[in-house]
Order: sequence, then C-alpha cells, then structure tokens
Amino acid sequence: MTDQERVVKLMKRFLVLVSMLLPGLMPGCVSNTDLHTLQADTSALARQDSAQAQTVEARVQQLRDRVAQFEQSQAETRRDAARVTATLDTLRSQLQSLQGDIEEVQHEADSRSRLTDFEARLRDLEQQFSGSSQ
Repeated sequence: MTDQERVVKLMKRFLVLVSMLLPGLMPGCVSNTDLHTLQADTSALARQDSAQAQTVEARVQQLRDRVAQFEQSQAETRRDAARVTATLDTLRSQLQSLQGDIEEVQHEADSRSRLTDFEARLRDLEQQFSGSSQ
C-alpha cells in the first residue's frame, strides 16, 4: 500500500469518526434563547414571505386585468380598422365610377362640340351653295 493510499484511508476514518461525534455534540451548542430567537426569526420570515406572496399575487392579477383590457382594446381597434378599410374601398369604387362618368361627359362634350362645328360648316356650305346657285 502506498503512502497516498494510507493517507486517504486515514482521512476516511477521521471523517467517519467526526460525522459520528458531531451530531451528538450539536444539541449542546445552541442555547434556548438562541433557539427561540431563531424560531421567532423564522416565523417573521414566514409572515414576510406570505405578505410578499399576496402582494405578488395581487400585482399579477392587476397585470392580467391590464392585459385583458389591452387585448379588448386591440380587438376594438382591429374592428375599427376593418370598418375604415371597408369604407375606403367603397369610396375608391365610387370615385372610379365618378371618374368614368366624367370621362363619358367629356367625351360627349367633345362630340357635341364636333357636331356643332360640323353643323356650322354645313350651314356655311349650304349658304355658299345657295349663293352660287342663284
């Protein structure tokens, strides 16, 4: 057996001995006042933890309520946007129809203007023809 193995074996024995003696020595290390203080501190921490848990739960509920309100507001905004889009589509369609009507009126006005010019030329020709035939 090497020196290193002997040292390891000795350390293991020492740890086993200390682990057996330590629990027996521990109860005598704490006084009653220290124990009561520790219990009081533990109770106070438990109360603080409970109060903080309630505060956190209340805050979480507030956040849930705000998220629900936000989601409802978002849904209303989407509906409003859909209505605006539908109205815009209707207005675009009406505008295109009006543009078509305007083009037709302009075309008719151009045709009438040409017809008026044609009638004026025809009268001029008739006058020239009737003047030359007399």
